[in-house]
Amino acid sequence: MRTRLALVLLGALVGSAGAQGLPSASEVGHELLRYVRALEGKSGAERRQVILSYLKSWAVPYRLQPFDTVLARTSDTLRGVNVIVSMGPAKRPAWIVGAHYDAAAGSPGANDNATGVAVLLGLIRFFHGRPLQEPIAFHFYDLEEQGLLGSAHYVRSAERGEIRAMLNLDVVGEGEEIYVGPVGGGDDDWILPRLRRAVQGELFPLRERAFYPHSDHASFARAGLENLSLSIVPRGDADRLAAWAQGRRSGASPRVLRRLHRASDRSAHLRSEALGTAWRVVAKALWMWTTSAGRPDLE
Repeated sequence: MRTRLALVLLGALVGSAGAQGLPSASEVGHELLRYVRALEGKSGAERRQVILSYLKSWAVPYRLQPFDTVLARTSDTLRGVNVIVSMGPAKRPAWIVGAHYDAAAGSPGANDNATGVAVLLGLIRFFHGRPLQEPIAFHFYDLEEQGLLGSAHYVRSAERGEIRAMLNLDVVGEGEEIYVGPVGGGDDDWILPRLRRAVQGELFPLRERAFYPHSDHASFARAGLENLSLSIVPRGDADRLAAWAQGRRSGASPRVLRRLHRASDRSAHLRSEALGTAWRVVAKALWMWTTSAGRPDLE
């Protein structure tokens, strides 16, 4: 599939200083919006097929990880499928970047979470075929909306030594703040400095908060693994969401939540600059990891 993103990214190089050579947030974001529109309004199974169609068209190897989960409260069995793309040297701990691809019932699921999936697809397109010194993996998790079932299954089935850290992308299409959390607690000492460095030079400010709403990072946190989640949110929402995640609901409600899990969660409300900024930050962080692992200023 010869998309404009493929042409823009072809030959783009990231220097050790960071952003040189990367397309602008707006430029890459317009193509990522096309991915979102291909996903929104579709069922989980249909979204999975969209993901696989892109991977096949780019000749990207992947593996499927089907799973069954019996819900304790109802005894119902839910069946899902994770999609996993691995790159770089084998048999070494990988930095995982993940996003859930399912949507809440009754919602088109554009921002939550076709945006995270779109950024993953753009990252895969960029890194595929490049010589990497360190391993990275891109995970598309199923059934997050049912209780983080896909990511929980992956963590249970993984060997302890195969995971270096996990960065979760959830809701990255609207706003102008880079909200990262939950920070602190000793399970982000490796990943957080790399994100801080990658954010340098971006127009959106970084907001680090100790609390973050329940998402797939929590599956890794429960196992004692390095983890963080990243969102792009409207100005002031990092504080509102952190308070909301603490259970403090008396103040102003987070603006980003007004459309999530509703019929109004559509791509018409998204910003290409938000998507593109998320892509640039993660691309820079991964590039520094895969080409300059062990830099003393990042340890």
